[in-house]
Amino acid sequence: MEAADPDSWMPAWMALVRTYGRYWDFIEAAMHREHGLTMARYDVLAQLDLAGGRLGLGDLATHVWLSPSGVSKLLDRMSAAGLVMREPDPDDARSSFAVITRAGEALVRRARRTHHALLGSTFGTLLSDRDRADVVRAMERLSEALGSSPRASRARTE
Repeated sequence: MEAADPDSWMPAWMALVRTYGRYWDFIEAAMHREHGLTMARYDVLAQLDLAGGRLGLGDLATHVWLSPSGVSKLLDRMSAAGLVMREPDPDDARSSFAVITRAGEALVRRARRTHHALLGSTFGTLLSDRDRADVVRAMERLSEALGSSPRASRARTE
């Protein structure tokens, strides 16, 4: 399949990259200012909370945008902060679970209100229903074309 003329797609690519980076920084700065959380920490806490408080480390790594080693290192720091703890898997001595603590639950629930308010005041207010549907359609099309990528290739760490 031959690529289209770069003049036809480069403005969309640049808009995506620049806006994503600025938007992520905006959200993360507010979350850090209000709750002392990076988005990586918020993501881990939110995933654990949504899963009922406990996930296997492999499952957690598939839900967050960190490499498995990045998740492990982040969990060590979050455990030291009293937000999560690790529990051994009674069925597999090589595996363990990440478990949210009461302090982690309280923090993520406060932070979720801030996170949703920020998204609502920007994504929810500045974009029309049609704009949001267009974004979803475009991102789903890109996601389908990319398929599933190996977790090991993820370089993001906290």
